[in-house]
Amino acid sequence: MREFYKAPNINGVEVPYDASIKELKKGLDAPMKDYVVCLRALAWKENWKSFELLKNELRNKDYYRRRAALENISYHRLWNINSYLVKELLLDHSEYVVKLALSLLNTFGDCDVTNEVVIAYDFWTGNEEIQAACQQYFEREHVDYHNLVWEYTNKKQELLENATFYKGCSQKRLIGNWNENEKMAEYLSVIHKYFPEYSLDDARLVLYELSEDGCGYAAIVATLIHFFRNNSYCFMKTFGFSMYDQKGQSNADLLLLHFYCMADENNYGMTIGQMMSQFRRFTKEYQLKAKMDTMLKVKSGQLREKDTYIIVMTKNFVLLDERRKKIYVDEWHYMNLCDIDEDGNLVVSSWGKSYILRKADIAGRMYFVRIQYAAKV
Repeated sequence: MREFYKAPNINGVEVPYDASIKELKKGLDAPMKDYVVCLRALAWKENWKSFELLKNELRNKDYYRRRAALENISYHRLWNINSYLVKELLLDHSEYVVKLALSLLNTFGDCDVTNEVVIAYDFWTGNEEIQAACQQYFEREHVDYHNLVWEYTNKKQELLENATFYKGCSQKRLIGNWNENEKMAEYLSVIHKYFPEYSLDDARLVLYELSEDGCGYAAIVATLIHFFRNNSYCFMKTFGFSMYDQKGQSNADLLLLHFYCMADENNYGMTIGQMMSQFRRFTKEYQLKAKMDTMLKVKSGQLREKDTYIIVMTKNFVLLDERRKKIYVDEWHYMNLCDIDEDGNLVVSSWGKSYILRKADIAGRMYFVRIQYAAKV
């Protein structure tokens, strides 16, 4: 048996090579020889838990162990086959880890991680060493960086133009409009329809709760605004008010407030089960023909189906805005799904803006909700 396949010897006890992550983790405190074999075994696992342990070892206080982690990540086939590990390292938030990743990539690597190198190049603009390493990769792979950025920018602009209906569908918009006399009167009128006894302070509290926990309602309303986009008369007939205000702006905020007040379950946030229940109640109230179901995976073709919309629900993730600024979200959040690129990264809309949600930036689980409307006459 080759040296590589020898079982780890953790503190004098031989552990099978297919040992659990928990057992191998113990080996990270073992003598150097056993430590190295445990690193190889972890890299062979090819799952996110082993990846996290390997990345953490790149930050080990002991220089020799840190160096061993670096060398063993690239050992034999591990670096070439575990492209996910390469991508994770390139997108790491540690400057030191990104430097090591690029060093390995330019020395041993032979995997296509162009998108990740572009992102690293854009993010670490102030680090000359990282910039030079990225340029080395571009030259080796014959990548035209400026052309890639042009394509990305134009594709994103096209997506933004196709998703303008999301801009008015932000639960944050209502609390921001509260101090305008005209909007205050409109909002108070809607709230009093459902809660006639509410004071001005009570009404403001409703808007505040909606702004904090109304992402699921806002995502649904965005789909309705798009569905009725070419039939404002039908919108008026269905909901009882104009689709646009006197300034030509979408009245999505009024529809959102109606939906939220109608639910009235005093919940903080909304589970998928509650979303489905409230959606059925809402569509029944306004005699809309629609159905909602859940999916674990989404294909890009499903986004092109007529009168079909996808909402993504996920937790513990990072969004990139148009300036590549990172927004960290550590709770469950609903967003409208606009597009999926060939690498599986998502273009999403939330709070009235468009963002990129990369696969590598999702630490929690992810689910999808599909809404399908019947065509309006």
